[in-house]
Amino acid sequence: MTRKLVISFIVLMLCSYCLTLSFFGERGIIANRQLAKRLKENEYELDRRSVELENLRLQEQELSTEDGLRSAAINLGYQVESDDVYVFTTDGGPVPQTTDPESSEKKSDEREFSPWSKGFCLLISFCSSFIITFIIWLFTKGKGKDDDSQQEEPGDIGDNLNLD
Repeated sequence: MTRKLVISFIVLMLCSYCLTLSFFGERGIIANRQLAKRLKENEYELDRRSVELENLRLQEQELSTEDGLRSAAINLGYQVESDDVYVFTTDGGPVPQTTDPESSEKKSDEREFSPWSKGFCLLISFCSSFIITFIIWLFTKGKGKDDDSQQEEPGDIGDNLNLD
């Protein structure tokens, strides 16, 4: 009986260790989902920045001509010699606050899953295997006190039929 418990403990530990690593380990399912999510975010950011770069290149080409530079200056509020300048004062209203993109990235990084180490997975599988083996031992301990007369002999293969 002791050998069966030891073998069941080892088999349970190996199975639970493999399952724990496959779900929560460094290359587990949850870690891979987090990496895929981060990859999509990085691809989106790369696409956004490439569009922004292309727009800046177009603006640079537009501003290389004199007419483009003059129209950009007018759009920015610079005056042409023949224009009248009007200055409007503000009442000192509240200044809108901008959100810092780095702080939002830090918040999302805090919620991110960090994979479990192999040692921690081994500890979890050891504890769970020990608990399951102990429960099996408790159940079989109660059955072991039954009457031994009904148990078969080691050499008996069950071909003896009592037809009386």
